Amino acid sequence: MLEEILKAESPLTFERYMKLCLYHERYGYYARGPRLGRKGDYFTSPTVHRVFGAALAVQVLEIYERLGEPPDFKIVEAGAGEGYLALDLLTYLKKKDRLFPYTILEPFPALKSLQEETLKDFEPWVNWRSGPEELKPWVGVFIANELLDAFPVHLITKTPEGLQEIYVKVTEEGLEEETGALSEPEILSRVLPFALTWPEGYRTEVCTSLEPFYKELAKKLFKGAFIFIDYGFPRPDYYHPERSRGTLLAYYRHRPGENPYLRPGHQDLTAHVDFTYLRELGERYGLLNLGFTQQGPFLVSLGVERLLEEVSACDFRDREALKLLLLPEGLGHSHWVLVQGRGFDLHGPPLKGFTLSNRLRLL
Repeated sequence: MLEEILKAESPLTFERYMKLCLYHERYGYYARGPRLGRKGDYFTSPTVHRVFGAALAVQVLEIYERLGEPPDFKIVEAGAGEGYLALDLLTYLKKKDRLFPYTILEPFPALKSLQEETLKDFEPWVNWRSGPEELKPWVGVFIANELLDAFPVHLITKTPEGLQEIYVKVTEEGLEEETGALSEPEILSRVLPFALTWPEGYRTEVCTSLEPFYKELAKKLFKGAFIFIDYGFPRPDYYHPERSRGTLLAYYRHRPGENPYLRPGHQDLTAHVDFTYLRELGERYGLLNLGFTQQGPFLVSLGVERLLEEVSACDFRDREALKLLLLPEGLGHSHWVLVQGRGFDLHGPPLKGFTLSNRLRLL
């Protein structure tokens, strides 16, 4: 049982706790299979409507053209869930007679089996790898939709003694928190410019676990682009003094909660993405930051309203789904899109997805 594993490692950093809860090969939340849709714990843009995948396909096609239509172009996706985004993207590309090889990075057999079933009609075009270390150098696009919010994070708090890290220990009464010294020097360097304005008791998160994953992808991308779509903030907003409880949430049956210690391994744990961190990683590993905006303007720039008519009956349910993807009260403002690339003409026009809005200055 996961509780016994936690007990054996107690006390442990919250990052280690979150990693075990989500990614333990047998008892982790994602190892148990997907929790998407109405019967699950949450929904994502691809589960709202297939027009989301069609819009991303439009952006992928432009990237392909801007790179000179390389014959070895391919798409890589991580965090593919049940495979709906891949299905919708490939379906639209087939309609345009522009199918590309599609690689899914998936370490969990239960999810891979579901993806295989979803994508059975595209079997010759799709292959799987367990992680970026198994990729060969490639030209093309990497897509991560609501992946980065599930990377484990350190929890920190401001105390009278200064900044301290929150650790998790197992007691007779259950899981409890205790504070201690910061476990990694990077934690302090990431928050120090903002911590002086935090009130006592302020809690927030710092993700340091993304860099090895990003570095491996960047090393393998010869020419092309990364497309990240997730909820998050530029760093000044992330660590604003008024965001005193951080962004960490637990999801169970579509209900968000603030207690990450209920049902370990049976509820999703997420934290918003520090998009400034992604900008820094891009600069560190040789990728240009090409565009940054919210999901609503990004999809509208790609012609999502026209695409809706192209891929659906455009009835009441289709239009309501589009509103959920675009409007501020839906996913249109909470989710941000960052595109980074290598091999692009610096003097060329902005990518289509950023013609209405490009807020790179915020990073």
